[in-house]
Amino acid sequence: MGQMKASLPYAVNPLPFSGKFIAVTGASRGLGLALCKYLLIRGAAVSMYAKDRYRTWTVDIANLDSVRSWIEETVAQFGKLDGAANVAAVEQREIFPITDLDPEYFARLLNVNVVGTFHCLKEEMKFIKDGGSIVNVGSIASQYATYGTSAYVAAKHALIGLTKVAAFEGAPRRVRVNAMCPGCFNTPMMTEPFNSPAGQFHLNKDNIPCILNRPLPETWEIAGSIAFLLGDEAAHVTKASWYVDGGWVESNYSSG
Repeated sequence: MGQMKASLPYAVNPLPFSGKFIAVTGASRGLGLALCKYLLIRGAAVSMYAKDRYRTWTVDIANLDSVRSWIEETVAQFGKLDGAANVAAVEQREIFPITDLDPEYFARLLNVNVVGTFHCLKEEMKFIKDGGSIVNVGSIASQYATYGTSAYVAAKHALIGLTKVAAFEGAPRRVRVNAMCPGCFNTPMMTEPFNSPAGQFHLNKDNIPCILNRPLPETWEIAGSIAFLLGDEAAHVTKASWYVDGGWVESNYSSG
């Protein structure tokens, strides 16, 4: 029996992010922290925005000047920006129909989840090198909707629009912009709301719909998908929305 000679037109790098500098928001816990660890293990240098005492930088993404200072100081210290992951977000903790939802609460949630992401994109795209990559973290709520979640669903739908426009604008410099949209996974932001009556109404913690019939993924499993989109192996992927949800959206909301 003949042997197949395995070869690629490029070298496989065991540290694919070696020499790359990545900026990450939302890195104090959960998915943002897991992504930072994932990237560091694979050779990246990472600038972490996290709003607690373990932070590298203190940043309010809802404040443009704060974001601008973070990115400018980051580039000044490390000399470049190869990629960015916009993970920071706030969850809608209560279920309210539109008629009962406090307009100030609606505006506050969109100010972080939409305006904050816009601020990050605005500054990242000024400094990111040609051929760089940006990943915005959406949600299965970027495509589907449920009763009483108008603020969060509106924010995550808007994030997809921002991603698509940024991908068009970054294309002449080969800057890729994608959205990674996870389903439910094992992080406090996801699991804590399930302990309330509203959370139980929204989704049954013990019976997450998933055609793979697997338990909730861990944060590092979701982080791996973000890292792929940030990396060179995804060089031809842009303006995409990747649903990492065990097939749930396509099985339940494929028609929108």
